[in-house]
Parts: sequence; C-alpha cells; structure tokens
Amino acid sequence: MTVETLFELMELLIDKGVSIDKVLKILIYRLPAFMVVTFPISILAGTELGIGRLLNDKEIMAMRASGISLKRITVPFAVVALVVSIISYILNDFVVPEANHISQNIIREVVYKKGPPHIEKNVFFKDAENRYFYINEFNQKEFLMKDIMIYEIPKGWEKGFPRVITAKEGKWLKDMWDLEDGYIYKYDKDGNLVYNGRFKNMKITVKDELKNFFKSQRTPQEMPSRELAKHIQLLKKSGADPKGFEVDYYMKFSVPFSALIFTLIGAPLGLAFKKGGKATGVVISIVLVFAYYLILSASRALGKSGALPPIPAAWMPNFLFGALGIYLILTIEK
Repeated sequence: MTVETLFELMELLIDKGVSIDKVLKILIYRLPAFMVVTFPISILAGTELGIGRLLNDKEIMAMRASGISLKRITVPFAVVALVVSIISYILNDFVVPEANHISQNIIREVVYKKGPPHIEKNVFFKDAENRYFYINEFNQKEFLMKDIMIYEIPKGWEKGFPRVITAKEGKWLKDMWDLEDGYIYKYDKDGNLVYNGRFKNMKITVKDELKNFFKSQRTPQEMPSRELAKHIQLLKKSGADPKGFEVDYYMKFSVPFSALIFTLIGAPLGLAFKKGGKATGVVISIVLVFAYYLILSASRALGKSGALPPIPAAWMPNFLFGALGIYLILTIEK
C-alpha cells in the first residue's frame, strides 16, 4: 500500500504536472492509513525486542525459574497490542475514510480538469435530494453506464416508502439519466416488497452537475463501516451482488486487530532468535508483515471473485498467523 501510494504520487508530480503543495497535501491525508498499516509492524518488532531485552537481563530465566509460563509472560504484551488494535480500529473507521476521501478528491479534481472524470467500478454517489446512486461501470468517453442502482425515498403521498430502480445500462446526459432495461421496486415501511415493475426506457432528472457527483463519490476505502454496511444492504435489496463490498467491510475489522495476532508470533520469536540480536528481530518482522499483507491481498482477491466467502477472505491471514503464533508458543513452552 505504501509503495503503491508513493508511485501514485510520483506519477501525479512528474507525469500529470500536479504542484508539489497538492502532492504533499495528498501525502498528509494518507498518513492515517499508513499508521494503520504500520501498527502491526511496530507491535511485532516491539514484542520481539522487548522479549530479547528481558532475555539479556536474565529476567526471562528468573520468571521461568519461578514457574511463570511463556503464555503468562506474553499477556502484558497482548494487553498492549489489544489497546493498539482498538486505537487502530477507531483510527481506521473514523479518521481514515474521511482522510482518504479528501486525498482522493484532490486527485479527482486534477483528473476532471484533464477531461471527463474516470470513475472506478463499484462506486456510490449521493445527491442533494438524498438519493443514492450506484454504477458498476462508467465509460468516461461516451458517458455510458452499466449495472445501475438508484435508491430513493419519494416525496408526496408515497413519502417515507423507499423505491429502488435498477437498470442494465444507461447514458448520463447533461441533467438526466436515460435508463434502459430495468426494474422498479417499491417497499412499505416494514421493508416488504409491494410493487415490482419492469421498464424498457426511463428518464430521471439529475439536478447536480457531473462534477458535483464526481466529488461526492466514495469507494469502500472512503466509507466508515456503518456507511458501507448501509450500502451493502441497498445492493442486496436491489438484487446486486455485494461480495466485493462485504470483503472490504470485514477487512475494516480484521486489519486493525492484526496487531494482536502479531504479538502471539513476536513473543516466541524473541526467544527463538535470541542469539541473532536486534537485527534478526527486525528482519523477521519485516518478512512476516510482508507475508501477511501478501496473503491478505490474495485472499481479498479470492473473496471479491467469489472463490472465498467474505468473512474467511477478510480474516484468513489473522487465522493463519494466529495459528502459527499459538503453535510457536506451545512448541517453545515444551
């Protein structure tokens, strides 16, 4: 993630001609996300070095002679890791999404000035009338849309009863959307479907300019978990497949708590590599964290493709590394 962001910033600076102050602003708003990523590295390295220091000071030997097991020695480190994990979760769910949104909007403004904005797949919009728009794919040259979902609460006599409009494709005109081959679903106050109708062609008014929609779009990385969960429910209600969004939703919980998992590995490794000194601990930490995020990327891709259910896809690295940590603790304990 860090390397990818650096490449992106260099491309903006060199190829796109973005000013250095805007690039620095983007970097500043990306810092909270960097912190969430680096917390596990810090916990792993800190646990290894802490155990190593206790070994050098003969403290571990004294504890073991007093009958204190490695599991009990690990508890204080685990408590600290749990606190860090909670802080990481709060940061990841309340600060990172908005910071990511601000940094992405800076990039979007640059792209918009170059011509029609490129909108990534699976992006939500929200207009001034409190309508939610979902576009699976947008052709930036011809303004063609595919797999569209609109969630709205009509005014007037239907006020308070949600309506969902879906369409296979449509065209984004200046102040309206021209939708083709779709369905209209109406629900009562209890969420029960009361109407289901099909249409060949339908036009809806879109008062906001494309630029305003463009700035309001949010990817899963720009949404807190509660907002993402709401969008997942909207997708399910419209009949769309939310697997990709569900994987990102569960990752908002799994990634912050990886710091706790790495404590289970750091403690036994601090004992196992005591002769290698601090350098060995740092190298092992980097390798393990790299392996963690490599597995996380692979399982995320498998989850989004449907090869894995969303929960296992998001939590697989934690399960694997947690099992490895427990195995190492039990092995060294013997």
